[in-house]
Amino acid sequence: MRIAMLATSRHPIAEPYAGGQESHTALLARGLRRMGHHVRLYARAGTDPDLADELVPYVDLPALSEVAALDHQLPEPDFLTDHAAFTGAVADLLTRGDVDVVHNQSLHFLPLAFSAALATPVVTTLHTPPFPWMELGVALAGPESAYVCVSRANAGDWTTLPVPARIILNGVEDDGLGPGAGGEHVVWTGRLTPDKGADLAIRAARRAGRRLRLAGPVSDRAWFDEVIAPELGGDVEHVGHLSHAELASLVRASAVSLVTPRWDEPFGLVAAEAAMWGTPVVALDRGGLSEFVTPEIGLLVSADGDDEAVADLLGEAVTRAARLPRWQVHAAARRDLHADRMVDDYAALYRELVLDHGGPS
Repeated sequence: MRIAMLATSRHPIAEPYAGGQESHTALLARGLRRMGHHVRLYARAGTDPDLADELVPYVDLPALSEVAALDHQLPEPDFLTDHAAFTGAVADLLTRGDVDVVHNQSLHFLPLAFSAALATPVVTTLHTPPFPWMELGVALAGPESAYVCVSRANAGDWTTLPVPARIILNGVEDDGLGPGAGGEHVVWTGRLTPDKGADLAIRAARRAGRRLRLAGPVSDRAWFDEVIAPELGGDVEHVGHLSHAELASLVRASAVSLVTPRWDEPFGLVAAEAAMWGTPVVALDRGGLSEFVTPEIGLLVSADGDDEAVADLLGEAVTRAARLPRWQVHAAARRDLHADRMVDDYAALYRELVLDHGGPS
């Protein structure tokens, strides 16, 4: 099959990945190509060219004239940049019309809104809970549009879909190095923003009497400087934004991976990655995490209560989770969370949509 994939417009799809959405897109594109499919990837400039057979950079926002730039109703820059990117991508798809299926991985309404005009079926992965612009896109989407949610919890939030969403849990790659040996410290990985809850991880690690290493990009500088930076030093270290290989090495050398979202995670890719590397997971029971953080992989902790009570529960769980056999954690992840299963599920969905659309068998 010839597959066109629309990535997020905010960040290039390249290591170190800005977040789980970018990592997921890269993993799926590589997996589809290994299966022999042709992938055309629409993505921000700077994307790794080895991810796709064709890489089409998103259109940049043109320079505004002096008069236009003075418009008091001028939207914020990211809004205009997104519009330029996806209008250009959809126009290219309409002009060329040489793919069998379009996979919309973006969080923008335009690919959905113009899906009825495309000659090929469109599938959209809903990586987040619903928000107004995406619900508008769903309302305007063509009747043959298909939707994927990354967990049953996420699907339950999408009440405006005209058809039920397919559930395809995210997958993670097994690099073949097996489970790590572990260590004394605990680790937390992800974007450093308030909704990811790194401050809770700091409290929990101290309750457990363990050093903590934080890994990830600082996505909210003001919050980081106010809340996280004063806690650094001694028992808490921020090791920066690591490549995938560096992150795997860090997590493999950790006793436990803490996953502490303050919102309902649609999936929780960092927990799946830690499990694949053999590191037990201690996670707050929010969103889709309960759908794969089983007793073989780690422990779920109730998010009910104030921060102090939750940190106490997390700290106690760290002590218990550290006793889990690392080979068992890795084996469960290979069985339930392997990327090959995810890629197979998406390829099967594409084939079904193409056949229903009257395309090649």
